Amino acid sequence: MVYLRAYQERPIFDETRIPLVRSINTVKADSGNYIGLCALTTDYLGNSGIGYETTLQLALKGARVYIASRSSERVNKAISEMRQNSPDLDLHFLKLDLQDLQSIKNTAADFMSRENRLDLLINNAGIMASPWQLTKDGFEVQWQTCFLSHHALTMSLMPLLVAAAQTSGRMDRVRVVNVASDMAFRMGPEAINYQDPNLTDVTGQLAPWRRYGHCKQASIIAAKAITERYQPLGVTAYSLHPGLIKSGLQSHSNNIFGAMTRVAMKVGPTSTPLEGSMNSLFCATTSQAYEHAGRYYVPVQKLDDKANKWLDDPQAVETYVWKQKLFDMLVLLAFRFFVRFAKSPTSSVLNLAGEYYIVFTDVVKTITVSPAFSPNMRR
Repeated sequence: MVYLRAYQERPIFDETRIPLVRSINTVKADSGNYIGLCALTTDYLGNSGIGYETTLQLALKGARVYIASRSSERVNKAISEMRQNSPDLDLHFLKLDLQDLQSIKNTAADFMSRENRLDLLINNAGIMASPWQLTKDGFEVQWQTCFLSHHALTMSLMPLLVAAAQTSGRMDRVRVVNVASDMAFRMGPEAINYQDPNLTDVTGQLAPWRRYGHCKQASIIAAKAITERYQPLGVTAYSLHPGLIKSGLQSHSNNIFGAMTRVAMKVGPTSTPLEGSMNSLFCATTSQAYEHAGRYYVPVQKLDDKANKWLDDPQAVETYVWKQKLFDMLVLLAFRFFVRFAKSPTSSVLNLAGEYYIVFTDVVKTITVSPAFSPNMRR
């Protein structure tokens, strides 16, 4: 599955596996409801996207849901909108700034002062391909926003997750869901760089995307690690790719790859935020997902065999990642060529072709001599 080919067909969304609730009045006692349970979703914007839809569906199923975000104004507006048709929804704002680790500590303390259990934690908030920036804590902004702060929040709230599991009488109820991305494999490095999580040596137009893929790799690995450690105590975790969703997440990227993404969003078979929330809901609520706890899911409700092979054998990521990178780089080169071709006189075409042939051979040379394509790694 490669970057463009993955979206040639629109995913089929099966509501028989994830029954969507339209009104709180439709929730029945035997329909897998979450009445009396407590959930927390993180949402960068607070009032739009898949986080909004995930929160609404959990609330409609009867859960008490906290929306953790920086903007109380946006969240309170979202809560008002959600309550227009269902006034009794149990929704609350929780102050959270993922770009400040002190805020993580404060948020966890605030939540624990209000609740003595947490049944569902949806780590949904994120940014994509943001320009280089360090947070006040000294971490690259995507690494901290998309992974580090979420992991710190998860571990800070783990006592409440374990408490919920111990009192629920069910080993499959309490879950952590990390919303990741297939960019973990298309743009991420060969392995997580824990020595330099900021990837300071990564440069060029694709650097923001490399860092984005890097933090999403870490989120995927974290879900498996949490499951391995805490499943005996009743807490499992999952990671997922929500699909190609129409949202504002792509607005930060101003380079050529960002332009390609925005074009794909306009002309390609994208999904709505509600449809994008279905993988999160699947991982958070279904017995089918629990059967494969710790795994990585792609749209819709499907295991990604290659990605999960990587989770079992970290060395396998090298071949998986670099084979996709080769295709993506060639797509990028072709896109650049045709853009310049359209702007160039006919006499320049041969020169352009020669230029991109040289770049193409350099890319292939770089990839084929990488560790991922050493003789013992070839498939």
